[in-house]
Amino acid sequence: MYTRVFAQEDFPTFMPHRDGPSAFENLGVGVAQIAMDGSWLANRRLRELLGSVPKDLSAIPFDEVFKSDNLDSEMSERNRLLAGEILNYSSERTATRQDGRRLGVRVVFSVAWDEITGKLKHILATIEDMTSLREAEGALGEAEVARRELARRLATAQDEERTRIARELHDDIGQSLAILGMQMMRAGRPVSNLPGARHPGVAELCDDLRTIALKISRISHELHPAKLEYLGLAVAVKAHCREFSQKYRIGVECSCDDLPRDLDALIGLTFLRVVQEALHNVGKHSGATEVQVELRRSATELSLAVVDNGKGFDVEEARLAAGLGLISMRERIYLAGGEFTVLSKPGTGTTVTARAPVVDGGLAASPDPA
Repeated sequence: MYTRVFAQEDFPTFMPHRDGPSAFENLGVGVAQIAMDGSWLANRRLRELLGSVPKDLSAIPFDEVFKSDNLDSEMSERNRLLAGEILNYSSERTATRQDGRRLGVRVVFSVAWDEITGKLKHILATIEDMTSLREAEGALGEAEVARRELARRLATAQDEERTRIARELHDDIGQSLAILGMQMMRAGRPVSNLPGARHPGVAELCDDLRTIALKISRISHELHPAKLEYLGLAVAVKAHCREFSQKYRIGVECSCDDLPRDLDALIGLTFLRVVQEALHNVGKHSGATEVQVELRRSATELSLAVVDNGKGFDVEEARLAAGLGLISMRERIYLAGGEFTVLSKPGTGTTVTARAPVVDGGLAASPDPA
């Protein structure tokens, strides 16, 4: 339908006035004026969008500059437009700039009528650059897929954790309590067929009871960090570092400077869980002998660094097959509006850093003395 681009003088209606350039030429959006023989004229904004001047577009049909995957299906809309049945219609198209960069555009077609004769003068096409929006939509789609995968893996992990806790309560603590109950019924009584032997007394059984109570306390602490709620983030982090050091026999240097005790609960729990997961990875995978945990506040943010002297790993390979631990740490920090990074190379140890903004109210209290 469209055959060539023609010059400004072909459209005397749009010739510049004596006082300055025409309105068509200076419109802030890309506009093309298309004659019924297919020749067309681009205004300055459209030429800038394409990175070209009029001579670069000469003899190139509009539909070849702005390509549509559904040109045939658009014909019915175009016919309705030319017949005056609709005021406009839109089309999603692509174009290629002079520098080779591809553009995604939205073209809205309308018509201009001669007010005196009532005849069709030309078609106007308004072109909007949608490249950034489409790139953002693509990135959003990829992020949505990643989040769905994360949600699936987190749900699986939660089910596995519930199963582990149920098994520990039933097989370990439940059976221990059952055995303790039977032992208490026989406390201090003679042992059958063993002259002079007696079952453990109440005092001895109290030690078993204390062991069971510690197991229950540990499970409760894993599910809900009471130290964080009642004593603040600094105390909770230092306590976990001590527990980690005792369990894995790895030296931990912990520094928590100027942390407010009434820090926002979500931020506090976020950073505590990241510390816990980072140290868990150190103990399970790194082979480290020393770890440094540093948690600091500034006027606007909270920052964390967990550095170990372990064997390290290839970060790119780990990113392709990221475990749930890394994913959950990154997601927690992102949900808090912060940034999360992992720096490591084989043989050089690992550094985990996280930072997130903190509202002024959360920093108003005096620093935790712990």
